[in-house]
Amino acid sequence: MIDYYWPDKKELTQRAARLGTWCYQVSAASYPNGAPWSEGTFRANLTAPHQYYLFAVVAGQLVGFISYTAIFDEVEITNVVVAPQYQRQHVAWQLWQILLQAQTQPVYFYLEVRASNLPAQKLYKKLGFTVINRRRTYYTAPVEDALIMALEWKESNNDGEQVAATRVNFSF
Repeated sequence: MIDYYWPDKKELTQRAARLGTWCYQVSAASYPNGAPWSEGTFRANLTAPHQYYLFAVVAGQLVGFISYTAIFDEVEITNVVVAPQYQRQHVAWQLWQILLQAQTQPVYFYLEVRASNLPAQKLYKKLGFTVINRRRTYYTAPVEDALIMALEWKESNNDGEQVAATRVNFSF
């Protein structure tokens, strides 16, 4: 079981420097081709309007996060990252459940995933996402297609598994 830290915009802005560094470092360690964003991009994203982060906390340590852009009834997932030593331990699944169960109105979720990232695709399909498009040669290093996946989330979807997680305050 994980705890979670879901800072509001004020907290994200105040902690952008340290959280940006941490997000960059864990992303660099977690993705086979390195972090998708620079440390500066993470820092800027943390303070940008409509950008939000949900962090996983295990034994008082940040171990993963989901970042997203939320505008009205649409949510674009920009990153799903779990530290290597916590991968394949259902941390991403639990973060997703926390995010989905918090929705109080219908929401459309969108994300992109490398065509070769089969473990992530399996997770997203288990959550109910479907492939709606393919962007050819979207990624670089290496060049690869992106699959665009979507999920229409309604309150009735909340009938599934409930995650027992505790919201915590977190400080560096």
